[in-house]
Amino acid sequence: FAEAAPRLDTTIKPDQLGESEMARLTRRAISNYGNLPRLSSSPLVQLPLIDRRLEKKGRQASTLERATELKDLLNEAIMQLKPRGEAQFGETDEWRFFNALYYPYIAGLKPYSRRVRPNDLDADSRAALSWFQAQVPERTLHNWQNSAARLVASYITEQGSLLEAPQEK
Repeated sequence: FAEAAPRLDTTIKPDQLGESEMARLTRRAISNYGNLPRLSSSPLVQLPLIDRRLEKKGRQASTLERATELKDLLNEAIMQLKPRGEAQFGETDEWRFFNALYYPYIAGLKPYSRRVRPNDLDADSRAALSWFQAQVPERTLHNWQNSAARLVASYITEQGSLLEAPQEK
């Protein structure tokens, strides 16, 4: 595993990154959401927020635990993009950033693949597949994913800042 895993660049300090670099690294981490070895090489696993979350859960800060915690954090941030309410899928503008990240990365839906079998999908994923294919050009999806990644990066940065702020008594 160690030889096959991409190497972590420890010279990058993710808590000292600018907004655009944080967004770029977040976008790359989201792209690797389903691949723990690749996720483990993300500089974001070195965020102090990851350390604090692992500590709070009583987990060791191993490479695999860090990657798993980053995956959990990305999932949490993506779920924050979901509009409030009972619906699991929607086609309005308020849904686009959630849909753009959730279905391709969390749910694993490949909307433009010829291999997708709609009958193997749940009702929400079938609706999302149909919507992507009929109404969302690939380039538009890519642009939405980049915009959504910036929102996820902001969420992660804010979560780190909230934990650093002195707690009021």
